[in-house]
Amino acid sequence: MKFAHPEILWALIALAVPVIVHLFNFRRFKRVEFSNVAFLKEVQQETKSRSRLKHLLILTSRLLAILFLVFAFAQPFIPLDETRPGATTRNVSIYIDNSFSMDALSGEGRLLDLAKAKAGEVISAYQATDRFQIITNDLEGRHQRFHSQEDVLDMLDEITVSSAVRPLGEVIQRQQDLIMTSGAEDTYGGNIFVFSDLQESTHRFDGFVPDSAINVRFVPEFATRSANVWIDSIWFDTPVRSLNEPEKLNLRIMNDVAEGLDNVPMKLEINGQQKAIGSFNVIPGTFTDTCLYFTSTTPGVKHCRISIQDHPISYDDDWHFGFTIAAKVKVLVIKEANGGGEFRSIFGNDPFYDLEVSDLGNVNYGRIPLFDLVILDEPNSIASGLTQELASFINDGGTVLFFPKSNGEKSSYNELLLAGGAPSIKSRTSIRSKVSDINLSHPIYAGVFDRIPENIDLPQVTSYLAFSRGSRSGEQQLLTLQNGDPFFFRASEGEGQLFVSAVGLSQEEGNFAKHAIFVPTILRVAEFARPSGDMDQTIGAEAVLTLRKLPVTGDASFKLQRVGSEEGYIPRHRSVRGGVEIFLGDQQGSAGNYELLLADSVVKAIGLNYSRDESSLSAYTKANWENELALAGWNKSSVIESSIDTVSNAVEQLDEGKVLWDLFIMLAIAMLVIELLLIKFWKS
Repeated sequence: MKFAHPEILWALIALAVPVIVHLFNFRRFKRVEFSNVAFLKEVQQETKSRSRLKHLLILTSRLLAILFLVFAFAQPFIPLDETRPGATTRNVSIYIDNSFSMDALSGEGRLLDLAKAKAGEVISAYQATDRFQIITNDLEGRHQRFHSQEDVLDMLDEITVSSAVRPLGEVIQRQQDLIMTSGAEDTYGGNIFVFSDLQESTHRFDGFVPDSAINVRFVPEFATRSANVWIDSIWFDTPVRSLNEPEKLNLRIMNDVAEGLDNVPMKLEINGQQKAIGSFNVIPGTFTDTCLYFTSTTPGVKHCRISIQDHPISYDDDWHFGFTIAAKVKVLVIKEANGGGEFRSIFGNDPFYDLEVSDLGNVNYGRIPLFDLVILDEPNSIASGLTQELASFINDGGTVLFFPKSNGEKSSYNELLLAGGAPSIKSRTSIRSKVSDINLSHPIYAGVFDRIPENIDLPQVTSYLAFSRGSRSGEQQLLTLQNGDPFFFRASEGEGQLFVSAVGLSQEEGNFAKHAIFVPTILRVAEFARPSGDMDQTIGAEAVLTLRKLPVTGDASFKLQRVGSEEGYIPRHRSVRGGVEIFLGDQQGSAGNYELLLADSVVKAIGLNYSRDESSLSAYTKANWENELALAGWNKSSVIESSIDTVSNAVEQLDEGKVLWDLFIMLAIAMLVIELLLIKFWKS
């Protein structure tokens, strides 16, 4: 046993006072004469023995009462760590989980308010000479250093709910790093306090174990259980948004409910106008996939929001996203001297396409990244420099459409095919055949045909190029010949794609160029050459937006601004081949639709959404969390489940050991009661 204030033990000198009083009894005795002296002596002897015992018991109770009272003021305790050196200053790091889940209610109030109140009691329980850190999910700069007790209490009052979500290991790692690099010679280890609701989704260990010199104390706040339904993700069936084409928007709805729900309403708004409505059913324990349909009738930027109705948790009931329907698709046709006529007739009179035709020997390689689609129209051979440019173009997200010549230079063709992720040419086959199968499930042909007759007239060939599919067979066949050989297929490499035909455009090889399916095939490839790209991002994620076909100068200034608001910030960017990369960083803001501005021009629409990590309300109980800590090897951790009034006492016991002052107070009172009982009821 040790004492927090051993200097008070000098007060034990007071034990001499009752001893002195006992030894020098100043009571005066009155002389009384009695006739039967013999009988008097016998009674006097018996009374004197009883009186002496009574006085000794009273003296003992008084001595013990003084002893216990002095011990209580000296604050005795049983230390938990006998090896800890005597540090004069303690490092205390406080983590307040201020994520959306802490906005929930318990029987005593809002979880965040309770956590802040308990944290204040913990901070006040330490000495003013100790050093303190406050850290939240926002990871502000001022949270990365120690402060005085007074300053940290002021910072505690300023904490509000935030959309940021941090894994437990990341937060404690930051706290530990600050404590271990503090550099103070008069400190030893430190104490980390975690005030959170112990949600299962964010409280993961990921192999991290705190340093053995640091104590980690969890002070949980448990919410009253409630149900939640939220939008988990969205996606389109195709990567391209087209003008006047029906669009199918898919939604995945997750839930954390005990009972099913029917006909939960949902709606889609585009540029502030309602475009679609629907409803869905919720089955406990599983997700719900549903969809909405809409059609865009005008090109340009589209700011979209999907909403469902679910209470009381509503921050995850909206999903914001954006896309742009391009006003023009830029097409480059690279041809031999007399080629390109078919593509002029397809693209030349359509204002939706910006067509440029170039002879094979006069291609400006530097301008290739500015186009969406590059068409190789029966080149006799492909120069190595052009192959390298097209390979980079495909890898960076471009689309190439290749019509080979039957007697072209096969080795140069194969270099391009290899660079685009396609199988190489094996041989030229002079066999009459015809297309027997159309891949209607592929987006290129989805919606092109209302129905296909049983005896449909499909393209015929007199000769074609056969491809070696042994080493690389990841292509998607769009049109297939009767013997199973590919007639028209898609391959991919990096972010881009390569479409390859097994025949050229001359009538000697077949009638593909004159067939009715040729034009819709070329148009659909052109449409899909400009995918919409990223539609949304999660707030706080380290996301990078890549904008193709957007050359910028060194002094270009981008701004990400919320639609209809002044809220926004300037993201970092860097120029890359054929475009620019925008680094959204971990900026925190409110969810909504945003525009990426270059000067005053809108270059992209995007939605920012709150993280769904905490949408599931499942949380650990105190017993389960203690078990998880033990399994993870967190031996220097503990869980404090107490009220605001008792949390400081619990912390004191963890810091100093088993506190005994309250026991000695009770013993001192017991001794005084015994003394009173002896005086009142023992008649000597």
